[in-house]
Amino acid sequence: MTANEKFLTQRQRYQPVTLPQDFSDEEMARDWTLSEADKKEVNRYRTNSRLFIAVQLCAVRLYGRFLVEVNDLSPRIVSYLNSQLDLPPSLTINTPDRDATFSEQRKNILTYLGFSKYDDTAQASLKKWLSKQAEQGCLPDELFLRTEQYLLNAKIILPGPSVMERLIISVCSDVHERLFESLYQQLSTEIRKAIDELLIAAPGDQRSLFYLLKEYPPSATITSIQSYLERYRSLNDTGIDAIESQIVDPAFMDYLYKMARRYNAKDIKRFKENKRYSLMLCFLLETRKVLLDHLVKMHDQYILDMLRKGKQVHEKKHREFRKRQKKAIDMVLDATHLILDWPDDKPLNKVDLWQRINEKKLLESVDD
Repeated sequence: MTANEKFLTQRQRYQPVTLPQDFSDEEMARDWTLSEADKKEVNRYRTNSRLFIAVQLCAVRLYGRFLVEVNDLSPRIVSYLNSQLDLPPSLTINTPDRDATFSEQRKNILTYLGFSKYDDTAQASLKKWLSKQAEQGCLPDELFLRTEQYLLNAKIILPGPSVMERLIISVCSDVHERLFESLYQQLSTEIRKAIDELLIAAPGDQRSLFYLLKEYPPSATITSIQSYLERYRSLNDTGIDAIESQIVDPAFMDYLYKMARRYNAKDIKRFKENKRYSLMLCFLLETRKVLLDHLVKMHDQYILDMLRKGKQVHEKKHREFRKRQKKAIDMVLDATHLILDWPDDKPLNKVDLWQRINEKKLLESVDD
């Protein structure tokens, strides 16, 4: 991961808190119930501010953040909080008119809940924790969720999603750089040379083997199966068998494999050597498994197709023989009835028989 990359969606970045709209009574009671101490704290404020304070108190405890759009909260939750505070029903939540008032209220809520602000000390501690998680193969998407829970458990107000995203990217970039260097040092000169050749199109071919290895297999034919077998052999010829398959965490291996698939050969060649060879190594190790899966599926598909065609040929021939057999039975029965009905006082010669029954057809019918 580089410092310029991002992994959060627009919604995650600009809507850090997803307010519940469809939830059970048990979930509402779990997340939005005020304790006696909470009610005592809320009742210190003026009546028209109590609902707002109660909402923010529960939100900080639940999300680690203050709610900005409090009136987007479900009416069920608003009604539930009002009933706990013995307040009359309301459709809207009164918000502070002055920023100074809200600032003071936030300070009081943090003090009551034992939460602290996200400062330089908290960031330094978080950075160390993130580094350890990243070294264990934890990827940015998962790290973001773990970071939220880590700060929540530490009772630290969560910063904006973009702040956490930048910090996670920065830490992952450093950790990944060290990992790339470690992988790079494990590669022999022969493997590096083989990887370089994968990124170059062969004479007379416009596409490199790296491009071909990313292709999804076509329909199963002898030619396509042979082509994929040849690619598999070419991949094995790089010498990756000498590399341990568990050199990195499987999740991180898959992450680097997917990252390599996003680039073309020209892009890959622009990376620093340690990153280029590390990406390609993980790509090749994972691609070997993928090629085997494709080959097995193509083989199964080819065999099933042959069985289907064989069954169709058999059924066609079977229908033809059934028709011939039916005609043959009729012919043999006719000949049998002719013999049985032949007068006793009149000798039966073959000449007489062939005058009434076609000899050739009768012999064919017997064979059928």
